[in-house]
Amino acid sequence: MTLPQARSVRAAFTLIELLVVIAIIAILIGLLLPAVQKVREAAARAKCSNNLKQWALGEHNYHDVNGALTYAAKSNPRTPWPVLLWPNVELQTLANNYNYSLGFWENPNTVQNALTGIVCSSSPIYFCPSDRGGPAYQQGDSYWRSRGNYVVNFGPVFQPHTSVPTRFGPFGYLGDGTDRTKPRLTKLTDITDGTSNTVMMSEVIMHDDNTTDWRGDMLNDDDQCGRFMTLDTPNSGIDQLRTGYCTNKAPKLLCTANNNGKISARSNHTGGVNVALCDGSIRFVRDSIPLQNWQAVSTMNGSETLGFDN
Repeated sequence: MTLPQARSVRAAFTLIELLVVIAIIAILIGLLLPAVQKVREAAARAKCSNNLKQWALGEHNYHDVNGALTYAAKSNPRTPWPVLLWPNVELQTLANNYNYSLGFWENPNTVQNALTGIVCSSSPIYFCPSDRGGPAYQQGDSYWRSRGNYVVNFGPVFQPHTSVPTRFGPFGYLGDGTDRTKPRLTKLTDITDGTSNTVMMSEVIMHDDNTTDWRGDMLNDDDQCGRFMTLDTPNSGIDQLRTGYCTNKAPKLLCTANNNGKISARSNHTGGVNVALCDGSIRFVRDSIPLQNWQAVSTMNGSETLGFDN
């Protein structure tokens, strides 16, 4: 007669053991999340750098054909810089459909209160992944258009200027900046400080769609649209926009109203902003850069000896 074998009994987890396991898993997740966030931000920063690279190379291609960099904007007709670069950043279809003899705000370039205008179309190269991304629009008035994160360098000046500057960035207006029919047209040979020592473009943080706020409104030719100034170091100071075009939003989008305006380079990257230099290279500039250095690398004709790392 065969006796039945005793079955082995597996002990169950006690409540204390289960809580210990859950605590260990929570600790591991807590340790892992910062690493994942760092990897994600590194990827976003790299993508942002690549976007700036494409815009900078587009400027060089434009220069090769036209003998100068694009203007920042002009008002006869009202035209912002991105539409000039569309053929050089693989957006030829937009360029083919845009009417360059009309202002950006006129049909078919813009269809009032609709997203069907040419300037409402966009591309991933408009948007830094560390910001809210696209699509993003300026719908604070009836002339709807895309927003974007990339802006050209006006140097250490207000717009309009408080006086005629003697040193300035590669983009801007002639004289005191009050006549926006006379944009500055810069040849690379005009950059006497050296193309590798002069900032061409940087980034800003886009404002909300349903406001008239000009920050991120890069397809508009108005005074603080599509450009940045170096009156403050990156991610510091308070932006100033013309009365009626300012919405307060902390922490990096604080703004005051002023007849003379300024917009600082800003990003959601940790510790600084991406910039494109006039030689087409890309650099990450720390928020801690001294103001004197930041202004030195933003001017094309200041003869300064200071650089990014001094």
